[in-house]
Parts: sequence; structure tokens; C-alpha cells
Amino acid sequence: MSTDEASPSRKLQDEVLAPPWGGLGRSITLGLVSSFARLILTVLNKTEIINQERLISTVENRESGAGVLTICNHTSMFDDPGVLSIIMPWSWLWMDPVQNHVRWSLCAKEVCFKNELLRQFFLSGKTLPVERGKGVQQPMVSVAAAALASGQWVHVFPEGRINYDGRLGPLRWGAGKLVCEARSLAGGRDPTVLPFYHSNMGSVLPLWAKGFSVGHKVEVRVGEPVQLADLTCRCDSSDLGEQQEAWRLITERMRGALQELEAQSPPNPNQSGKVPPPGKEEPPPS
Repeated sequence: MSTDEASPSRKLQDEVLAPPWGGLGRSITLGLVSSFARLILTVLNKTEIINQERLISTVENRESGAGVLTICNHTSMFDDPGVLSIIMPWSWLWMDPVQNHVRWSLCAKEVCFKNELLRQFFLSGKTLPVERGKGVQQPMVSVAAAALASGQWVHVFPEGRINYDGRLGPLRWGAGKLVCEARSLAGGRDPTVLPFYHSNMGSVLPLWAKGFSVGHKVEVRVGEPVQLADLTCRCDSSDLGEQQEAWRLITERMRGALQELEAQSPPNPNQSGKVPPPGKEEPPPS
């Protein structure tokens, strides 16, 4: 994959990466949303973050131009902004236009970008629109890769959906492609991939619940960076089949890292019995 082939258009990057309400608007958006998340997860519920300093150090001390990709399990529609807000120092969210420490995230276009106001709100909150069913070749995946390649932090839920049973499910190859594409755009430099695993968010906001529950304990466990250098060298192949094999292998190693964290963490609640009858629409993944 050549850099020219992988690179999204500069116009598209400018449209979605620039804050529509300016730097002050981004600060206020991130600050207020994170304040709400902290109310839910640290006041009405309790949250323990294990190895938080590992994430902070990875983001704050990364070399110029070195991107950070975080991955985690997905059990609740409040995982982001909830968990993502509280694992960051609060100052990051209010000072992002100056520090540029806050993550970029992805959200289904039909969920988060239904109208112009929501579009501006989510872009101000550093969230990119992706289209379900369009696969890994859609332009917004390349925008996320470009953000990674420029040294920013991008977060993805590599399962691609909320898992009803609370267990880690299969990961989609798009996570591996994101690493390869960022590497290509960065001239052969790999992003740092940092996994974390959270427990009990399905109790705080159960699927199809009308509101948040209180009195629960959430645990977030940050793991070690995933070592990928022996695999990412295969990203540089001109053969598409070899590239796709690299995506698969990278994604499998990511899953192994998340499985290790899952084994060390409290179990998530099993909500599979709440799956709606056939014909009823399930809530979309965030």
C-alpha cells in the first residue's frame, strides 16, 4: 500500500478534524461531557482504574509524530464517553486545543450524525462518522489512520459491536488495517497500540435501559503496549493478500492482549437474555 493510495483527501481531513465551534467550543464540549461521565462513574457509581499511569505516560511522553491506538472491549453504549473520559486526567479534556491529548473516536453516522447540530457536536467531541456496512475501505477509516500517523490518539472498539454476554468477542480486521495504514502514512513508523479492559459497564447502563443505574463498581485495567514489529513489516507488501494476512495477524495479537486482561478482570454481566425478539431493532453500536 503506497502512501498516495492510503492517504485520504486533505479536504476531507480538514472537514472532520477541525473543531466546527473552534478551540473554545471543543474545550467546552469535551469538558462538559467528561463532567457528566465523572458524575455517573465516580459519584453515583465507583470506578477503579488499574495502571492508569501507563496510559497517561504513553500519551504524554510519546515522541513527536508517534500515534497511539487504544483498544478495549464493548459492553455498554456508555463505554465512550464514559470510560474514555475517566481514564484521562480531567485537565486534558478542558485543555485539548492546547495539549492535543484527547482521543479521537468513531461512531456510526446514522447514530451520532443524524442532523447538522449533532454533526457539529460530535466533531467538537473528537468523534468521526463511520458508515456501517461500508467496510474497512471507507474514507473515514483512512482519516483515522491519518490522525494516528500525525501523532494523535485514536480509540476503537475492535469488536465492532456491543457484546451482550459480556465476554470478549471476535475482533474485526479493520483494527489491523488501521495500524498498517497509519504505518504507511507515517513512512514506516508504527503507532503504539495500548489495550485496556473494563468490567461492569453493563450494570451502569444496561442494554435498552431508560437510564443509568447507581451503586455499582466499575474496574478498568490498562495493559502493556502490544508488540507488533514482527507483524507490521508485512504491511509493506505490494500484494493485497499479504497485506490482509498482516491485518488478520495484527488483529489476532490485539485480541490475545485483551484476553489476557479479561482473565485478570471481574466478569461482565451477561445480558444476552435481554436480546429483543426477532424483528425488533437492536441498539446500534457506539
